[in-house]
Amino acid sequence: MIAILPIRSGSKGIPNKNIKSFNGKPLIWWTLNSLEQSNISQTIVATDPEYKDIIDDLGFLKTKTYVRNPKNSRDISSTEDVLLETINQLNLKDDIMLVQATSPLTTTHDINEGIKLYKNYDSILSVVKQKRFIWDKVGESINYDYKNRPRRQDWDGFFVENGAFYINSSENILKYKNRLNGNIGLYEMSESTYYEIDDISDWVIMESIQNNK
Repeated sequence: MIAILPIRSGSKGIPNKNIKSFNGKPLIWWTLNSLEQSNISQTIVATDPEYKDIIDDLGFLKTKTYVRNPKNSRDISSTEDVLLETINQLNLKDDIMLVQATSPLTTTHDINEGIKLYKNYDSILSVVKQKRFIWDKVGESINYDYKNRPRRQDWDGFFVENGAFYINSSENILKYKNRLNGNIGLYEMSESTYYEIDDISDWVIMESIQNNK
């Protein structure tokens, strides 16, 4: 299985967040380090020319960089755009784990357990269990009956994507133009991995959690 990790240099919320120091290491280092020690055979960082040398200099033996087309490094570019380009241009035939640098709490254990679970499904995504009551904008409760409010300890809750990783075959990704398809399995991660680093408040919370692990 090959991991693909897309990053670009044009982050608006936190400039250069993917290489910004997170507890003493570039943010991306934490995810690459977990992948390095996992059962992943190779990690491909799909990035911009500005980041290529920085990633190469981190010295991870299983990591290589792929400089993606500028049209797939724009604000409007989707992760699927980068995923499809990388698979096509490198002619990948492997199972693929799409991994996000903005989830630095992802552990080697999570990666390996996700790979194990994939054997039973067409594709996999990582999730976190939440016990929050959700409403829509017109005042309708979405995931519970407000007239019969459950106690937290008696409620199974629901699962939320935490964005840490997704697994699928390169064949299916190319066919369906999507990271997920078919019989989808959920790999549950710890509640602390709920956050993805999108803005400075996420950064502060996750740096604190990681620093106290």
